[in-house]
Amino acid sequence: MTAEFRFKIVMLGDGAVGKTAMTARFTQDSFNADYKRTIGADFAVKRLDIPDINAHVTLQCWDLAGQPRFEFVRQGFYRGARGGLLLYDVTRRRTFLNIDRWKEETFANAGGKIPLVVVANKIDLVDSRAVTKEDGEAYAKENGFLYVESSALTGENVEEAYVNLCRKMIDDSKAGPKEPAF
Repeated sequence: MTAEFRFKIVMLGDGAVGKTAMTARFTQDSFNADYKRTIGADFAVKRLDIPDINAHVTLQCWDLAGQPRFEFVRQGFYRGARGGLLLYDVTRRRTFLNIDRWKEETFANAGGKIPLVVVANKIDLVDSRAVTKEDGEAYAKENGFLYVESSALTGENVEEAYVNLCRKMIDDSKAGPKEPAF
């Protein structure tokens, strides 16, 4: 018998790191180079099958605006989130340095720690890379997070990031109920 899961997840990170592009690549298998800045939040839904663990997952992906001026607006969108993708742009070191702030904001507003996957995005821009794979992996390991390098442009490892997060959320849900996030 196939297990059914429904999870709300949040897409986290500074503005222009690729949260909207990654969500569109995952949910619609499309990429548009002319994405508009997310105002507040947007969401998309996708059903994902994970055959090796016999699971169907419905993901509600909340794409949260990364600009500091939307911090107050973002707070309510964390409620009920069971996991998140913490993105940074490998060509902009500042976005990597800011992921710890995103982690803290998430845990403060989601009602505690939730599983996060650190996603090094835009790896297709090899010549402009400013953050090494080793830096990203070290941060993820230090915080007990999973790590994925991706490109929303090419689609490389996009689904892998979501599947890895789903596996972690499923494992956590089997470990027993958690305190409600609201």
